[in-house]
Amino acid sequence: MKLNRSIVEKAQKYFTTGVSLITSSGPHGQNVMAAEWTMQISYEPMLIAIFIHEGNATFKNIKQTREFGINVSSEEQTMAVNIAGGYSRKEIDKLKIKNAFDTIPSKKINAPMIAGCTINAECKLVTMKKLGDHTMIVGRTVAISYDESKKPLIYHTGRYFRLGPIIESFRKTINVDETAINWFSIESDGRFVLKCVGLIIKSDNKILILKHTTKNNSYMTIPLVVPKRGMAYTKVLDSYLKKIGLRVTINKVPMLKRLIIKNKKKILRINFVLFEGRLKSDIKNYKWKPIIPSSLLHELTN
Repeated sequence: MKLNRSIVEKAQKYFTTGVSLITSSGPHGQNVMAAEWTMQISYEPMLIAIFIHEGNATFKNIKQTREFGINVSSEEQTMAVNIAGGYSRKEIDKLKIKNAFDTIPSKKINAPMIAGCTINAECKLVTMKKLGDHTMIVGRTVAISYDESKKPLIYHTGRYFRLGPIIESFRKTINVDETAINWFSIESDGRFVLKCVGLIIKSDNKILILKHTTKNNSYMTIPLVVPKRGMAYTKVLDSYLKKIGLRVTINKVPMLKRLIIKNKKKILRINFVLFEGRLKSDIKNYKWKPIIPSSLLHELTN
């Protein structure tokens, strides 16, 4: 069944992109065009993809020379973007328009680069592939620079926008003692966010805790473990509970707590994936601790 084109044409405007100025130099002369669809697709090697129509001067230049420049526009460059996207190379030599483009020499390719951009990347062609009505062109980055004083130009619903204020990813801050922050810091091992999986076992207004020891540093808290990346959390938790001999029935519906723990000036971001559990038998080797309001245990159980 075909899509309703009137809906598609309106909906596709709600994608949000930047705009890059693609530079090339070849049999069709030096050229610049505007491309919304530009994205990094690999870290190592650093690969960047652009999506353009076949047949234009940029496409022909890249196909012939196997190199091109990607210049990510800044918020001051709306006029340059309009010129680059509004005219073809056949119509006018855009790079020669007075006061439109300030070009700078490239280091590894023959195409010029555009000054005033947030990123300037010089690329060597890796592959070209026709996808629908556009061709994907993938380049390997051979030189790159950025200007942190510049802010990217945002394109949405056919209009240009600036970046707005930062939206903080919500995390509740909990004050903890020095022992707690030190223990979790050791567990984090330098990670920006420590990810744990743990078990909540409550009885009345108390919670089951046990002693964790890491590198001569111990801390009493709920049963928890730090999974390796890519491991299934439920399997890691089951294995851990068997290892410590804790026999429980687990509710397999997870809860997620995104917290910041703080002690004086020291902070640590932690994601707790938690499961509720019920003991299968009485245990003597573990302790029950009252749940104190505003404490870390209180936040984990509410």
